[in-house]
Amino acid sequence: MQKLTTYLVAGLLLCLMGIIQACKKDKIAAVVPFEVKSYYPNSGNAGTLVTITGSGFSDGKASISFNGTDAEVLSTTDTLLVVRAPEKGQSGTVTFSNGSKSLTVGEYTYQKLSVQKIFPPNGTAGTQIRISGAGFSSLKSPVEVLINGKSATVVSASDTSLVATVPEGAGSGPVTVKVDGMVSVGQPFQFQTISSIKPLTGGQGTRVTISGEGFAAVAADNVVEFNGKKAVVAEVAVGKLVAIAPEGLTSGPLAVTINGQKIVGPSFTVVPPPSLRLVSPLSGPAGAEMIIDGKDFSTVADENVVTINNVKAVVKEATNLRLTVVLPAGMGKGTVMVSVNDQPVKGPEFTEQNLGILKMEPASGLAGTKVVITGTGFSVNPAENEVTFNGVVAQILNATATTLEVMTPANLTTGPVKVKRAALVAESPVPFSRSGLFTLTNQMGAFIGPLVVDRQGNVFVSNTRENYISKVTPAGDVSIFAGEPNERGVADGNGRNARLGNIYGLVLDENDNIYVSEVSNNGGALRKITPQGEVTTLKSGLPNDVGSLTRDKKGNLYYTQLYRGVFRVYPNGISENVFPRTAEEIRIAISNNNDLFVVGDKYEPTFYWQQLGNNKLTWVGSSVGYQDGPVSSALFGGTISSLLLDHEQNLLIADAHNYALRKLDLSTGQVSTAVKLSKGFEDGSLDKAKIGLIADLAIDKDGTIYISDPNNRAIRKIVLK
Repeated sequence: MQKLTTYLVAGLLLCLMGIIQACKKDKIAAVVPFEVKSYYPNSGNAGTLVTITGSGFSDGKASISFNGTDAEVLSTTDTLLVVRAPEKGQSGTVTFSNGSKSLTVGEYTYQKLSVQKIFPPNGTAGTQIRISGAGFSSLKSPVEVLINGKSATVVSASDTSLVATVPEGAGSGPVTVKVDGMVSVGQPFQFQTISSIKPLTGGQGTRVTISGEGFAAVAADNVVEFNGKKAVVAEVAVGKLVAIAPEGLTSGPLAVTINGQKIVGPSFTVVPPPSLRLVSPLSGPAGAEMIIDGKDFSTVADENVVTINNVKAVVKEATNLRLTVVLPAGMGKGTVMVSVNDQPVKGPEFTEQNLGILKMEPASGLAGTKVVITGTGFSVNPAENEVTFNGVVAQILNATATTLEVMTPANLTTGPVKVKRAALVAESPVPFSRSGLFTLTNQMGAFIGPLVVDRQGNVFVSNTRENYISKVTPAGDVSIFAGEPNERGVADGNGRNARLGNIYGLVLDENDNIYVSEVSNNGGALRKITPQGEVTTLKSGLPNDVGSLTRDKKGNLYYTQLYRGVFRVYPNGISENVFPRTAEEIRIAISNNNDLFVVGDKYEPTFYWQQLGNNKLTWVGSSVGYQDGPVSSALFGGTISSLLLDHEQNLLIADAHNYALRKLDLSTGQVSTAVKLSKGFEDGSLDKAKIGLIADLAIDKDGTIYISDPNNRAIRKIVLK
């Protein structure tokens, strides 16, 4: 019995396998229908070769008849058939049979007019195609050519050959020739065009969708190039190609070549991957909004893909500098990733919870500063919230579900702000910076101006009219470092034995040597002072309108000359004019990329941004005002008194009449406010501090900014970190 059961099971399995195989065969056969897609030409004399395209042709023996007269089959494949129009045939219906099935191909007319071949069979508007055939000569009117029903211009004609230009927007379709009332239809012309590409920007690895017409059905038959650089075609569909931007691509037109015919489309612009500056908040519930600040985002929202713990978020709004994102459900805890046109960048970790910090106002200050923390999930009972500044508990003054008003603790240090409620903890998107304005000394003269800071934190400041340089130690002790008060001249020497002129510029090198631009009775000069106080003359005999001074990373000095601009002085003493415009004695700056920043008129709220590498000049500022934003619309007060680059290569702008320190991000062209002070004399947090005048700026190795404040006879410093 057991053996019988085994035989029965085996038999059933064999039957099932047979059924499955039969189903597979039926399925395979079903995808290759017996059908005709096109045929050409539809007219001609006996012996004319007629091509028929379609599928299922090789399934059985092919036979063709022209209005009942059998025709000779010259070649057969599964998709193409070539036959000869039979002798003694008559105009009428062409019938095709494969032995078991038959179908109608179309009508064939016996006449002398016949369109037999076109070349090339594909191309764009403006392509000239050669039409071969017979009977093109006309005795009554000019021959007429249509492509997909649209009239084409005939360039040249003979009895057996025509040359015609493909019209705009022709589309794909048959080539038709009309002569003396006769009509002949030839093979289809494949019209090619690129209507759009998306995205228009990106970099290596960006998937670019090319929309258009006339693409080849096989990926390898479409040659896609990005400004001449060949790319891989990853996907083909009707009216669409998807290509991967190749390594080493440059900005320029995208082109597709099919059968040797090139279609040129829109330009693809290479842009760097995005970078992130701020992601806020770092925790919160689904449905809340997240702000992502940075640069090189796409302004087209769907070209920015944001995921949190691999869960995709909706990008609600997009600018080049900011993305506004709606937090998705099911995020949990994980990394924020931003990909702009397939160029990814990794962000911070985010936690899905009901507690989150969106922002702090202000985000810097000293002990005792009132700070408003905005977010979600706070308790309205202050005692149920705990706020810490870099680990130190702060006093909570007031609480709502979305805001906490707190007082910074006495032993405040720079670091993250955290809010704890029950078991949940939220961290601020940026650390709170212990920052403020402090007076290093107020024992200076009334004519202090340019200043520099060495690696030990000593400040060297010029007394412009009294011809000497003071040294201020980190403890605030003041002494004369070089020159003698009210002794004007050009005499080398050590310390107070040297003689200096009116000092308009100071700059340091990496070894703490000080370079000085000055004017005396003998004209302008450039001097060098070692850390030991030894003064030597580098270049003398300059005009008496020599002004400010700066230095580039190669060791070249740059000085202003009022009516002749900016001169570069090489270490060998040779100089050249690099900015032939008016330039005031106000401190100039030069970036690591050789971007030069010059104040042209000290009574105007403007300055020049000259890119020496490509000779591009930008005028920054216009009328008197106070406005952040792009350089095209930013406004400054009546005087810009100093320009200085910080360690991140942002330009710091001393906006004297607004009592503000402004910042220009060179990578984005955006002007923002770094510090806004009030008029007067008061130390403390930046929201309360006061200053008399920002005459010049210097920055130390830690990023602390030093200011000469002649109205208060003081050296002030702004701590931002």
